[in-house]
Amino acid sequence: MSGTPDFRDLSRLTARLKASLVVFMAVAAIGLWSGWLEIEILKRAADGAAVSRAEFRAGTLRQARVGVLDFLVSAVTGVLFLRWTYFSNRNARGLASGMPSTPGWAVGWNFVPVAAFWKPYEAFKNTFKASHPDFANEWHHAPHPRILPVWWTLWVIYTFAGFAAFQVPLRANTIDGLLARSFVTFVSYALALPLGLIAMAVVAKLQTWQSEKRRRLVAAVTQHPQADWFINIP
Repeated sequence: MSGTPDFRDLSRLTARLKASLVVFMAVAAIGLWSGWLEIEILKRAADGAAVSRAEFRAGTLRQARVGVLDFLVSAVTGVLFLRWTYFSNRNARGLASGMPSTPGWAVGWNFVPVAAFWKPYEAFKNTFKASHPDFANEWHHAPHPRILPVWWTLWVIYTFAGFAAFQVPLRANTIDGLLARSFVTFVSYALALPLGLIAMAVVAKLQTWQSEKRRRLVAAVTQHPQADWFINIP
């Protein structure tokens, strides 16, 4: 059996992704602050208190700017994450035989309606299992990190919150509607903080596993060059 003869060092890509996740969380923190100010203004208006047109416009403009910043940072982080997903899966195929998910589909499933809520997670589980440094041919029986399902569950909830935030404005023609939109957006930003932290832990874990497994396999091949190994070590 043979695996991918090209193992890519992902340390730089991982570092860039982690840095992007830090910025992602920083923007989420700004969004929480801005969202809370917006909610306070709308609550005052809903209670009949006087809210000047200038104050209302300033709050709306601030929220719009934070939203644009969040979109740009999320887009960059998403691209980096998908790139990391592709090469991590590719590395895993070089470290184990019989990986069912290809690098292309590990990324592609994220764009398939409905299936995007579980197929990418299956690909991630296989990538982690195949990368486990303590398992070789029997990698199918390897455990995956306990934090992995926590991260994916949080990601799904965050995604639904994002969808809801886009849908509410369509009905936000009243103070109550605007307040509902602000609450949903606030919850979305609140979820982004733990999501970013857990994503960093997931990325770091896989980087450590793949580096360690490759180190062990290279050492084994060096010590026993005539052995019939189950993969090709790049």
